[in-house]
Amino acid sequence: MRGRALSRSLVGMLLGLLLAIFLGDAAAAQEGDGAGVQGTLTYEPEDETATEKLPVEGATLIVYEAELSADARQIVEIGAQVGEATTDAEGAFSIDLPREADYAVELQIDTLPEGVTLVDEDRQQLPLRLTENQRRNVLFNLAEGDAGGGGRVQSTTFDRAARLTVEGIKYGLIIGMCAVGLSLIYGTTGLVNFAHSEMITLGAVFAFFFNVTLGIQLIPAVVLAMILGGVSGAGLDAVIWRPLRRRGVGLVAMMIISIGLAILLRYCILYQFGDRSRPFNDYAVQTDPLIEIGPVALVAKDVLIIVLSVVVLVAVAMGLRLTKLGKAMRAVSDSPDLAASTGIDVDRIVTVVWFLAGVLVTLGGVFVALSEQVNWLMGQQLLLLVFAGVTLGGLGTDFGAMAGSLVVGVLVYLSTLYLAPELRNVGALLVLIIILMIRPQGLFGRRERIG
Repeated sequence: MRGRALSRSLVGMLLGLLLAIFLGDAAAAQEGDGAGVQGTLTYEPEDETATEKLPVEGATLIVYEAELSADARQIVEIGAQVGEATTDAEGAFSIDLPREADYAVELQIDTLPEGVTLVDEDRQQLPLRLTENQRRNVLFNLAEGDAGGGGRVQSTTFDRAARLTVEGIKYGLIIGMCAVGLSLIYGTTGLVNFAHSEMITLGAVFAFFFNVTLGIQLIPAVVLAMILGGVSGAGLDAVIWRPLRRRGVGLVAMMIISIGLAILLRYCILYQFGDRSRPFNDYAVQTDPLIEIGPVALVAKDVLIIVLSVVVLVAVAMGLRLTKLGKAMRAVSDSPDLAASTGIDVDRIVTVVWFLAGVLVTLGGVFVALSEQVNWLMGQQLLLLVFAGVTLGGLGTDFGAMAGSLVVGVLVYLSTLYLAPELRNVGALLVLIIILMIRPQGLFGRRERIG
C-alpha cells in the first residue's frame, strides 16, 4: 500500500511540474509571437590578423511585399514597402510583419560603413516566405575591401566532403543519444515507442523554460531539464505503459497508443510553445572557430557536442556491461521471465530504463536545439532517422544503435554533395534498405529463429 501511495504521489508531482512548466512557458511563448524577419549584420574585416567578424551599426533594411517563385528562391515582382529597421550597436535588427505572405528584404548599400560592401551584389534583395507567426533570419554576406573579393577560392569536393563528414558525425552522435534510449525501451519491453519523438522535443522545451523563461544559465538549466526529462519518462511508464503491460495489452495495440500519445504531446507543445523556432539565451551564435583542421572549422559548441556525446554514449555502454544495474537491464532485455525468477524486480528495471531514456533524449534534444533552434516539430523531424539508426544497428542493442546512428548521420550529410538539401534523408534510408536486405538483423543484431 505504501508503494502504491508513493507511486501516486510521484505521479501527482510529475503532472504538477509538467502543468506548471507548460503554463509558465505559455506566458513566455505568447509574449513576442508574430510574423517577422530578424538577423545580425556583421562583416569580415580586411585585416588578415583579425579573428572575429565586426558588427554593422546603422545599416538600413527595408521589407517589401513580393511575389516569389514556387520554391521561394527567386523574387518575381516587388510591391509596396511594409517595414523598415536600422541595425543596433551589435548589428542586430528585427522587423515585425503584418501577416503570413511572401516578402523581399533589401539591404540599403549606401547605409553601410565606408569600405564595407556586399560580397555578392546580386544578393542585395533576399526572398522571404513566412507562415503564420513565423520569424525568419536573413543573412547578408558583407566584407571590408578585398576581404571577400572575387579572388576567393571555391571549395573543392574534397573540402566539402570533409566538412560534411564532420557535421555528419556530430549529427550521428545526436541521433545516437536519442536512439540508445529507444533501443533500451524496445529491448526491455518490446515496445516500438513513436512518442519518443515528443520526448526529444519536450526535453528541449524543458531546457528552454529553465534557460529563457527563468533566466538560468544554460548548463545548469540542461542538468535540471535532464532530471525532469528522466522523471517524465519514468512517469509515462508508471501512468500509461505499466498498467497496459499488467492488463496484457498486445505490443501492436501499445504501439498504436504511442502514436496517439505522440500526436497529443506534439500539439500540446505547439499550443503552449508556439510554432516559431526560438534559440536559447546562451551559446546561440558562435562564429569564431575553436578548432581548425584543413577545411574543417569547429566552433566551441560543436566541439562540446561531439566530445560530450562520445563521453555519455561510452559511459552508458560501459555501465550496461560493468555495473550491477546494467547487467540487470541486459538480463531483463534477454528474458523478463527468467530475470524475474532470479530475483530481479523487472518493473523497477523497466522504470529505470524509461528514466535513462528520458535523460538521454533530453540531452539529445538540447544538442539539436543548439545546432538549430527549439521548435515544436524537431522531434518528429528526427524520429525517422532515430528509427533508421536503431534498425540499422540492430533492434535492442546499445552499441548497434550508436554505430547505426553514426552511419545514418554521415550518410545524411554526405548525400547533399549530390542531392538537394531537402532530399538529404533519402540517401541514408536507401542505404538502410540495402543493408537490411543483406543483413536483416542489422549490423550488430542477432539472428533469430522464427517458427
